[in-house]
Amino acid sequence: MRRIIFTLILIMTAVATPALAGTVAAQSNENTTETPAPSTPEVDRTIELSETTSITNWRFDNGTFYVTFDVDVPTRVAITDAGKLSRILSEGEGEAAGKARMRRLTLTPGMTTVKFNAEDFNGASAVTISSSNADGIVALRSDAVRAGNPPVKWGTANALVGGAAIVTAAGTFRYVKKKREDKEMTAERLL
Repeated sequence: MRRIIFTLILIMTAVATPALAGTVAAQSNENTTETPAPSTPEVDRTIELSETTSITNWRFDNGTFYVTFDVDVPTRVAITDAGKLSRILSEGEGEAAGKARMRRLTLTPGMTTVKFNAEDFNGASAVTISSSNADGIVALRSDAVRAGNPPVKWGTANALVGGAAIVTAAGTFRYVKKKREDKEMTAERLL
């Protein structure tokens, strides 16, 4: 029985030791590795809604989208608060209804900048834009939506599993040892 317990402890230790060592190695690599700052290339913010309508520039500042349109012919444009739509789609359970803000306007030929306040949803805001002569919609966002809890790092998961294995092995050893001590054993010699 002692061999079995000893073997169990050795196996648990063998499983847990690399996990703990990997965690330490990962932490030391994180501290010493320097990544060079990526150079930010100039981003072309022109988005074509149709042959006659395009978004030449856009930016997000303090809850507000500023969208600059370049229109060749009079065009009807609709801007919808996608952050509010996301909130409606994700909150609660079962069937539900909700209302999101939408702004429709007619743009005349030339450059026009439109200002639209958007609702924050999980750390991000977004709008969708469509025009009367477009074959689809455009989505603009301030950042990616943070969904749920952040993922657990691999080293942390290994450390937790290794720790649980060690605690389980130690508990099993103490339990078996106590049972053996409680049980009085006698040996008789048979002739």
